[in-house]
Amino acid sequence: MDDGYHEIETLFERISIFDRIAIEPAKEKTAITCTDPRVPVDENSLMGQTVKAFNERHGKDLHFRISLEKNIPVSAGLGGGSSDAAALLKGLNRIAGEPLDDGALLSMARALGADVPFFLNDCSFGYGSGRGDIIQKVETPMDIGHVLISPPFEVSTKKVYDRVSAFDLTKNTGVDKMFSAFLSENDINGLAENLRNDLQTIVLRDFPVLEKVFFELRKAGAKGTLLSGSGPTVFGIFELDRVMEAGERIRQFFSAEKDWRVYVARTYK
Repeated sequence: MDDGYHEIETLFERISIFDRIAIEPAKEKTAITCTDPRVPVDENSLMGQTVKAFNERHGKDLHFRISLEKNIPVSAGLGGGSSDAAALLKGLNRIAGEPLDDGALLSMARALGADVPFFLNDCSFGYGSGRGDIIQKVETPMDIGHVLISPPFEVSTKKVYDRVSAFDLTKNTGVDKMFSAFLSENDINGLAENLRNDLQTIVLRDFPVLEKVFFELRKAGAKGTLLSGSGPTVFGIFELDRVMEAGERIRQFFSAEKDWRVYVARTYK
């Protein structure tokens, strides 16, 4: 695309791991704090840009005290920063008396990041096209168990996408057909068998250690495994009645690995 982004097809899922944001009006200037020191909180950070974008669209110079409790791993391919920006946009609008409509919020979300628009929507699943910022809600009864493994290193999304042209990746992923066929019919087996992430090949080339993550998830009974986004988090999908047992088994295996984190989650309804 002319704006430097790649056109993609992707399936978003909202899961039960989330950050918490507290917002209060402030008199003098906006101050942002975070429980994780790795997350930037200055005016040029994503959170700072979100406040600036809101004030510019609203036409007022409002100030806020914003505190972010970080629970989603940082730079892990889980959309943590994007979900925070979306939540902050909605929170700022509510505190200011909801001066902006959904269209204005969506426009700002697209400017802030390709993944931000999905998190503005009140839906568990969404099909993303364009840069990933054109969202079609997916209605489905599916409720999936997940075990997620986040390694102690980060992957640069930009560097991964910069290498896409060097790999023979298809432009037609068929994600739209996949979700319509499996999600609408609550077919977790069909979904698991057709999981796909074209970026996975690129990331595994640089981080072959992730292969053992896929192996351990499959050994624990995962119906399917996949790299989340540009990684490095890897997840497995499970029936809900098996996910807690699988998560404990995976935790025990990775307990000897320094700073590897294991999460158990489910589809957030």
